[in-house]
Amino acid sequence: MSEPSSIPALADAVRDAVTARTRHAQREAQLAVAERLVAEREAETANLQRQLGEELADVRRLDGISATRLWATLRGDAEERRAVEQAEADAAARALAAAQARLAHAREDADRFRRERDELGDVEAAYRAALARYEAALTASDAPQAAELAHLSRQLGELTAESREIDEAARALHAARVALADALQMLDSAGGWSTYDTFFGGGMITDLMKHSRIDEATASLTQVNRALERLSVELADIDAPALRGVEISQTLAVFDVLFDNVFADWMVRERISQARDGALALGDRLAQLAQYLGQRAADAAGVHAAVAAKREAILTSV
Repeated sequence: MSEPSSIPALADAVRDAVTARTRHAQREAQLAVAERLVAEREAETANLQRQLGEELADVRRLDGISATRLWATLRGDAEERRAVEQAEADAAARALAAAQARLAHAREDADRFRRERDELGDVEAAYRAALARYEAALTASDAPQAAELAHLSRQLGELTAESREIDEAARALHAARVALADALQMLDSAGGWSTYDTFFGGGMITDLMKHSRIDEATASLTQVNRALERLSVELADIDAPALRGVEISQTLAVFDVLFDNVFADWMVRERISQARDGALALGDRLAQLAQYLGQRAADAAGVHAAVAAKREAILTSV
């Protein structure tokens, strides 16, 4: 007959094996999401690379001897056309650089999930071995609660893994909300300078301040996008509700082309306003998601405590 003191240790081994097994499945799900995101980013980068090539070709046509250059010269707007085409090429280059950065981040995430999954090893074999040892000990002990104890140990492992994933999603959500708050502050500042420039004449200093704030707002929104991508991956395997009305790829596309120096002042102001409205709406949805995750965490903790107490009562009575 096995010593009673060995049964809790074997039960812990089963719980740990279940946790590892569940975590392996979760990493598989996260890796699948990350790999799909990598594919999207690769397609996006290739498309922007093509667009940049087209914009640079337009600039070269105006710089060289071509029908485009001749027609622009005859109309008397060659320099203006050249400035517009160069601005569009610069915007395309910035968009490509941002896309390349997103692709690099997506690949990093995919590599991390793949590494974490592989580090867990053969979780199925470990689970079967732990369960077999535990079953043998319980059978030898003739404990009447053997079957229930095995079920509780498996349940504890699943609850532990679930709580860990909920916590990781909550931390990713917090990072997204912090980044969004910073972005809103930058958008408010950019909007103020844009309004002043539009309605009060502005000037060189005003333009410099406005463009500086726009650059800061764009950088902040890029951080929001990155946080949203991470959040979408963390939510993939805990059956959390989607962010209603938000598609991550569309949000990225909108934020990445928010500001373009070739727009008139009033249009820049309008786009800043639209971005701010979108950010506020996103903030509301993130707040709702925070409430949901908080309730999920509390529910999981309550169930875990009840199951752990029941298991402890059974083990101490064996």
